[in-house]
This record gives sequence, structure tokens and C-alpha cells, in this order.
Amino acid sequence: MNRHALQIIASLLVPAALASTGCASKQPTINHVVLFDLKDDSEQKALVADCDRLLPSIPEVASYWCGVHGDYGRSGVDSDYDVALCVGFVRDEDYASYLIHPAHVELVTEWKPKFEWIRIHDVVDASH
Repeated sequence: MNRHALQIIASLLVPAALASTGCASKQPTINHVVLFDLKDDSEQKALVADCDRLLPSIPEVASYWCGVHGDYGRSGVDSDYDVALCVGFVRDEDYASYLIHPAHVELVTEWKPKFEWIRIHDVVDASH
């Protein structure tokens, strides 16, 4: 992924963290950003629904959002993915717990065979 695409992702993190969907109110220091390309792009809504069902309720999650690419006619915006996910954590220990939480494991187990590829970016906001 090019630097421009990472800057766009990073610009989305602060508003997403502030607009947390019922998760803990602490602003995350660690933002786990995942881009998914599905073998069958007709499964986008199902992946978003499973992410929405399983991930926000994990106790260590401080912020969460999941969605699909928005096309606003900008040629420089990376659109080569089907679903994007961002999960925020306050502490390293929270992220470690999330990775082994049964809900996260269930999501990965169910969906991993359906991915053409995934890109994972862990972005740390050192200003907190």
C-alpha cells in the first residue's frame, strides 16, 4: 500500500475513535486497521455484519468501525479492497487479549478461507 493510502487511512482514525459505537470512552492509542479482499465480493455485507456482531462487544475494544469503500470520484484513493475494519485499543495488553478472544477467533476461523488477501496495519498514536 502506498504512503498516500496510509495517510488517508490515518485521517479516518481520529474521527472513528471519537465516534466510537458504544465501546469504552477512552481514546485508543493502538489502531488495528485491516483491509480485506474477498474471493466473492458479493459477501461484503455478510462480512461487515459478522464483524459488527462479534467484535465491538469484546471488552478490550475501545473503538470500532467496519465498512466498505466509499467512491467519491477521487482518483488517488485506494479502492482495491472489499471491506475495511478498524479496532482501537488503549493498551498493548488489550490488543493481545483481543487477538485470542473467542469472538475474534470465531471471525478469523469463519472468514479466513474466504479472503483473497488481507492487509493489516497497526497504527500507534504516540500523542496519548
